[in-house]
Parts: sequence; structure tokens; C-alpha cells
Amino acid sequence: MKLYGSTKCPTQDFLARVLEIEYGIFPLPTLARTPLGKPYFPALPQIQFSISHSKDLILCSLSERPVGVDIEDIRPRRDPLPKYALTEAEYNRYLALGGDWPAFYTLWTRKEAWCKYTGQGLKPLWGQTPPEDLCYGAYAGDGWRAGVCGEEAAPDEIIWLEGGPL
Repeated sequence: MKLYGSTKCPTQDFLARVLEIEYGIFPLPTLARTPLGKPYFPALPQIQFSISHSKDLILCSLSERPVGVDIEDIRPRRDPLPKYALTEAEYNRYLALGGDWPAFYTLWTRKEAWCKYTGQGLKPLWGQTPPEDLCYGAYAGDGWRAGVCGEEAAPDEIIWLEGGPL
């Protein structure tokens, strides 16, 4: 599994750049979506990917197996959000991590990455805690958090292309 990030880059341009770097594939192959909306390459079923963006940040994971990724700009929200959005187990972990917005987004990006990994999206999995039998990675920077979920070990770090936070 590889994880690439950048800033201020259109999504499809970024995905094309990552495919060219990782696989030498250019131009960007035709994209399609599953019935539940997960994007994929019909002509390249061996390449699994997930992409996420928040404000100026963009993140893409690549793997030979299903993968999900999420990145979020840390911003305060309404105080009841963590209790509403997290399961009881996640909420207890949130409190153990300090009960602040960075802790919330660390857990939230994990949950979103898992939902994307499954291909089901957030709505059907809302009240569930991500299972422990998958591989997760958590990443943090100044003002953002990110998570990845897949079937193979998460990378130690994000490969930032030009324009990425270092």
C-alpha cells in the first residue's frame, strides 16, 4: 500500500500523477463507480485506490487490495458532534485521547477510511465501530488528520508531492 498527498491540486490531475509515478500509467484511465459510488478503473482491476480531499489537502491510497482513505481539516464543530458521530467504544477512545478536536478527527478519519474500504460508504455503517482485524494508519499534521484502512500494513508516512505540507 502506498499513500500520496498534495495540496491545491485538482482530484483527477492528482490521481493521474500518482498513477504515472507508481505504475507508469498515463493518461488517467477511464473511471467508473460501483452501485454504491466507490470509484475504480474498469480496465485495471488490479489497482485499487481511494481518494479524499479536505480544503486544500488531497490524499490517495493505492493497493492491490481494497483500500480506503480519508483526510480532514481540523476545525471546531458543535460540541455534541463527537457523542453523536462516534459509537460508545469510539467515544471512550476519544475521551482517552484527550477529548479535543484533533482526537475526534483522528477517530473520524479512521472510521471514514474503513467505510470507504468496504465500498459501502458512511450511511450503512454509521453506528458501527471499525473492526480490529484490518490494517489502519493514522497521520497528523498542522491542522489536519488522515486515516487509511486496508488489508495490508499501512505505510509509515505519506509521500507528499510538491506543494504538500512537510
